[in-house]
Amino acid sequence: MQKAAYLTRAPFCNCGTNLDLILRKFKNRAIAALGENLVCLLHHGSRAKGEAHPESDYDVIVIVKEIDESVLKAMQKLFERNPHFSSYVLSVRDLETMPKAHLLEFVYAKPLYGKFKVEPPTSEDVRQYLSFSRREELSMIRHFLLHPHPPERKAKYIYYGLKFVYVYLSFLVFIESAKLPPTRKETKAYFKQKRSSPLGVRLLQILDNWKVHRDKVAKDPDRYLFMLECFFRETYL
Repeated sequence: MQKAAYLTRAPFCNCGTNLDLILRKFKNRAIAALGENLVCLLHHGSRAKGEAHPESDYDVIVIVKEIDESVLKAMQKLFERNPHFSSYVLSVRDLETMPKAHLLEFVYAKPLYGKFKVEPPTSEDVRQYLSFSRREELSMIRHFLLHPHPPERKAKYIYYGLKFVYVYLSFLVFIESAKLPPTRKETKAYFKQKRSSPLGVRLLQILDNWKVHRDKVAKDPDRYLFMLECFFRETYL
């Protein structure tokens, strides 16, 4: 991937007049905090896709030219003022060296500042990425199952585990169809139509109704950890 193919710095994004006020304020604070080092700021995740629940974070991708201690300290202060934001921070060098498949998560991200062009990975790129990620996720799930942890910590991990189920399934769709489904709804519809991965569909339904399931997860987190373990153990390439 060539530098010029995916990054072009621009002074403002084409966000339109209906940009959410919270995102507008965050964008302005990020520009003030990072200055010329800021290359691109993207909004992604459930809120960007219209699938958020009331407690969902605002997920942002922050791309900078360089990262050092001073940059990280500047971002510490930025997120102290914005505790309801979750960030994924990358330097230009990170973009050049990270697995190409990981860039699929940015395909439907909305630009808040700057420009970012994703060069689609190959199916083999995605297959290798999922194979490694699945192994890592299984190891973490089994750790939480086999070793003592406070229920609230398990519950928090389960929430993020469910989010990775969505990523995993949507990437599987890309491998099979060369198209990334833009939402959880479309991902579920794909597997329902194929009549495959019923457990994966069930886990996405839990994520969709997290407000309803949150207390159940807190009371019996191992039940959901076993579901996650079974999904990743059985869903392999």
